[in-house]
Amino acid sequence: MENILLKKSYHVKDLKNVKFNSLWGYNGVFTTIRISGKKPNLVLIGQHLKKLNKDSNFFGISFKISKQFLIDFINTNSKIKNYDHLLRVAVTKKLISLSLRKRNKEEKNFTAHIYRYQRTLPSFKNLQYKKILSLQKKINLQKEEILFYNKSKILEGSTTNLIFVKNNQLFIPKNSYYFGITLSYLTKTIPYKIKKIDILISDFYEYSEILLVGSGKGVVSISSIDQLNWYRSSLKMYKSILKEYSKVL
Repeated sequence: MENILLKKSYHVKDLKNVKFNSLWGYNGVFTTIRISGKKPNLVLIGQHLKKLNKDSNFFGISFKISKQFLIDFINTNSKIKNYDHLLRVAVTKKLISLSLRKRNKEEKNFTAHIYRYQRTLPSFKNLQYKKILSLQKKINLQKEEILFYNKSKILEGSTTNLIFVKNNQLFIPKNSYYFGITLSYLTKTIPYKIKKIDILISDFYEYSEILLVGSGKGVVSISSIDQLNWYRSSLKMYKSILKEYSKVL
């Protein structure tokens, strides 16, 4: 699935380099930061670290990740000249793990599947992801996403948040999912109000567009969901929101 170009793990207590551990399944949190350009530019880094360090407190993690720590990691270990990459930062009480991989470019005809599942402690980007990783192995993430639902209500994608469009109005699920950094940025910057509602599977036919937003995918328009016989009928909001997102790259 992931072609990891660089990976390192460190002890929290002394930052000593140790054998790499992805930390999937551990008691902790993570975030995925997009990196672009030659400098490199850590996209929305302030928001990422504020959320990561705040959520770390819930798991009893006292260590705080800083921007300089991540910049030093990249400058010391990477020889990449021009970035379009993803930096995953995971932390537990004992370990910090960093991994860098090339960002995959999504195909134009991007489809989705629905699957009944709700993450453990969904409001946190926690490391209990083994179920999700097993599901992702069955699809091509460059052209497919899995949309999770519970009790007939749509929640989030396996790597993304969701924005639904109906009559030029924007809607997102009401609760029980992780409110990601990209979604948070867009809700504050796009010239449209976004309303939180329960989005039912049975009501999908009402929506002209379904957008995926996240650090890895940026902004993607779903073309179809075969299980629901749903097909997009517009790209209007997608083009507008993508233009706003592109400003941070």
